[in-house]
Amino acid sequence: MMTIYSKKLTSEWKLAFEQHERVSGFELMHQESIDAGEMTAREAWMSNICWLEDMVADVTNITTPSE
Repeated sequence: MMTIYSKKLTSEWKLAFEQHERVSGFELMHQESIDAGEMTAREAWMSNICWLEDMVADVTNITTPSE
């Protein structure tokens, strides 16, 4: 698991993002933006979720060989 290094996350958000990383296997994006005040934790959360949904959609749409 990657490290959650954002200094502005509450303990509740930090736990949520740690669980996100553990389940998804992907490092949290936008930690720098949270610390810079450019994004809220909720905005970063939604961006990470949207990225995962887009990735799943892309994988789902891969044409596979017929058996």
